[in-house]
Amino acid sequence: MAENKEKKSVFDLIFSAPFLLGLVGVGCMVYGVADGFRVMQFFFGVCIVAGSFMLHFIRKKDWDAHWAEMEQAREAHEKRAAEEAEKKK
Repeated sequence: MAENKEKKSVFDLIFSAPFLLGLVGVGCMVYGVADGFRVMQFFFGVCIVAGSFMLHFIRKKDWDAHWAEMEQAREAHEKRAAEEAEKKK
């Protein structure tokens, strides 16, 4: 499926939500350190950067394939449970 996706331009990559959020987080961390170590600004900067990485990886995941896999696992579990219930009878 990765071959079907269009290549993003450099402009789109730079102005994407995860990148901009990451920049805000780095800015908060720099401000927290530069202005005499301020714990809250640094902490929020770390949280924002971590959130931007998570957003990047969540958007990258193929959710249709993930849900199809989860449905197959659920069906296999239900089938196995039904077979075990039949064996007990």
